[in-house]
This record gives sequence, structure tokens and C-alpha cells, in this order.
Amino acid sequence: MATQSISSTGTITFSGLATGIDTGSIVSQLMALERAPAKILTNHKTKMQSQVDAYSQISTALTSLQSMMAGMKTASTFTAKTASVGESSVAGATASSAALAGVHYLKVTSLARSQTLVSESSTMGGYASNTAQNFGTGTFTITDSTGGQSPVTITIDSTNNSLQGIASSINASGANVTASVINDGSGTPYRLVINGKDTNTYSVNTSLTGGTYDTPTFDQKIAASKAVFQLDGIAMTRTSNTVSDAIPGVTLTLLKPNDPSEMVVNIGNDTSAITKKINDFVTGYNSVMSLVTQYTSYDQKTKKAGVLLGDSTIRTVLDSIQTVLTNQVAGVTGSFGSLAELGINSNKSTGALSIDSSRLSEALGSNFNDVVSLFTQNGDIAGLDQDQYGIAEQFNKQIDFLTHYYSGASNSGIISTRIHGLNSSMTNIDNQIAAMEVRLVAQENRMNAQFTAMERLISNTNAWGNQLLAGLGLGVNTSSSSK
Repeated sequence: MATQSISSTGTITFSGLATGIDTGSIVSQLMALERAPAKILTNHKTKMQSQVDAYSQISTALTSLQSMMAGMKTASTFTAKTASVGESSVAGATASSAALAGVHYLKVTSLARSQTLVSESSTMGGYASNTAQNFGTGTFTITDSTGGQSPVTITIDSTNNSLQGIASSINASGANVTASVINDGSGTPYRLVINGKDTNTYSVNTSLTGGTYDTPTFDQKIAASKAVFQLDGIAMTRTSNTVSDAIPGVTLTLLKPNDPSEMVVNIGNDTSAITKKINDFVTGYNSVMSLVTQYTSYDQKTKKAGVLLGDSTIRTVLDSIQTVLTNQVAGVTGSFGSLAELGINSNKSTGALSIDSSRLSEALGSNFNDVVSLFTQNGDIAGLDQDQYGIAEQFNKQIDFLTHYYSGASNSGIISTRIHGLNSSMTNIDNQIAAMEVRLVAQENRMNAQFTAMERLISNTNAWGNQLLAGLGLGVNTSSSSK
């Protein structure tokens, strides 16, 4: 029986036209056997791709952990301080990691104030309009009487010779003052107000000609004054109510006087912030270990193994990061030399870390600086042996050893190098399969051609035989009277 089939090359063939043999099926089965090596290679590539995906996930988790540890490797980035003021309505305080824990006493006598100058018209007091361009043209010159800024001259012309225009031009001039217009509610209500941005004293010199409004003069309504306060019994003054240089690492914001009473400014160690950072580190580390466990485990029930089970590179990864957990920090002089001494321990079966919260809390409460030293020792010094660094920088360097981008150089990360090798192997497999396919397509075409030739030969032979029988009078007659 004749059958129609489509070869792997897309060619339509008819088999069995003369022989009744399904030659298309024969060719298909033969070619399936021939393609078995390519299928094995494809399966091998699939496994390699799974390994690349697994290593990429582990590398991403390690890089995330590394970023976290980079923010914990120096005392300035790892530690945090708290600041509180006894009377929050009188002053506020914030502390950076550079601040030293301790108690200070603050008394605020007066706040810093900037100078205020208000315009006066010699004939009207104020002016009838704030937008009418009725002033003459010329200049306004603003001078810092304390010499803090060179005089600033503002040109007044037909485009800005109104109160509002003058105010806008002063604000755009770069002078260390601000200008605005107020309405005092009188018959000529509009006045120009100039306020200093600091506690310096300013003067305004006007030189205008023409116009229907007389040239304004400026009266000082509020004199500039410095903040006066007492800190730990020492009298101090500042040009701003924000004081960032009286206590190193602490910024005080003076809000109102409280003299003669005195209030406490308390700077403390922020143990909660440190505890959160350590917990975040443990969470990040456990995320890495969870992926490693997932890809190296063997399921007894399903008899399936993780794609990295038995892989030597993953063993190196494990050894590298687990070594840091047990390393003693060389040269550290505090009470703690390893993570275990803070109550951070590793599960022997899963490798995951856990924290003894009570033990860590006790360590932070009684030896805060020693805990900081364990994580940050020499974190801002380059070129030391790895064990001379604190835990954070040891992890940072170890993870860089594993994940540093592949460049072909000796500093290429172990995982990056492994991924590069797997990708190269998959490319080689693709090339092998492509070469095989060229040969197999040619072989399939050749086999189809041979079977087609066989069918044609048999068909011709049958036709010649029928002609011969017909010539001898021996042809088969399908009617009832034929012999």
C-alpha cells in the first residue's frame, strides 16, 4: 500500500507505490537511530543550561550579600547613634555614626535672627501699587557691612521698575538676601521688605532718576543677631540656629530660648540599628545557602538530583563562604574574635545561620565597640591579608573571589569562570549538532532517493512483465470468460 510522508528536510515523498513497502517509515526509523548522538548532546546541553541558571542565581544572591557587607565594613557605615533632647520644644538633635556616646547639657539664651529692612517713601510711607512701573531707572546696591559678600548691584530699567519687579531682580541677583512685597493695609500699603539669609548686617543704596514714585529708603526693623547658648557650661554663639560643629557628629537645632533652665542632650549607641544590620546579613547569607542546598540535594523519593550535585565548583563556593564564619579576625583587641562568640552559629546539616538574640543583645549592651570592631576591623585600609580584616570585609573579598566578572585574567571569579566554561561548551555542542545535521540531511535525502529509485525500477519491471505476458496471450482478464 502506498503511503505519503514528509521527511525531516520538508520533502514530500510517496513510498510503496510499487512494492507496498512503507519505505518512508523505514527511513524515518533509520534516521532516528542516526540522530541518537545529537539527542544525547542536546540533553547534555539542557543540563548545562540548568547549571548556568543555577550558578547565575547563586551569583546574584552572593552579589546582594556583598553589597550588604560593603555597607558594614567600616565603623562609619556600620554603626549608628541615637540623639535625644530633654525638651523637644526647645531644641532637636541628630547624631551621625561619628558621634561619641555621652551626655551634654544645653541652655538656649536667644535664637539667631536675620536682619529685616523695610522700604519707606519720603512722602507716602508706602506705595499705592506693587506692579505699577512708576519708579525711576538706575541701580540698587546691596552691601554686606560685615564683608562676607562683595557688594551686589541690581540694574533697574523700564522692564523691572515696579516694587514686584525690583523684588524679583534682587532675588535673582545672587545677593545673600531675599526680597518680597508686603501690604500693610494703609492707603499706600505696599512696601519692599529685604531679609538677610544669615546674621550679617546689610545696607541698601538706591540711585534712581525719573519716575513718579520717589526713591525708597530702607529702615532696619529687626537687627541681625547670633544664636546665644551654653553647652556643658561653655558660652557659645553661632550665626545659625542649626549648630553642627559644637558636638562632633551631632547637629543641634535651636527652637526657642529656655534660659535659665538647662536640658540634657543624650547621645547613645543605636543597638537596634546594628541588630537589624546583623539580622539582614544572616538573612542574606541564608538565601545563598538555600540556593546551594536546592541545587546540590538528592531527593530519595523521586530519585532526582540537583543540577549541581557533585560539581566541584559549588564545593569551592561552599568552602569559601563557610571559612569566613569560623575565621578569627587577626589583631582584633576586643572581647570577640568570631561570629560564634556573638551567638551567630551555623547549622551543621543545612549550613544556615541562626542568631542567639539574647547573646547578641548582651554583647551589644556591654561591649558595643567590640562588636563593631569584629565587623569593621581595618575596613578602610587596603592591601592587608584577608584575616586581618573584620567579618564584613572578609566576606566582601571572598565573594569577589567567587563572582568577579569573567575577563580571562587571573582575577576572574570562580563562578563567572564556570559559567563562561559552560556557555563555551554549549556553543561547541550547537556547532557539533549543526555539523551532524548537515550530514544527516544529506544521508536522509540519499536514502529517500535510493528507495524512490527502487520503487521506480520495480514499477518498470512490473510494466515490462505485464507487456510480455500480454504479448504471449497470457495476460490476466478480469471478465468471467477470460482464461
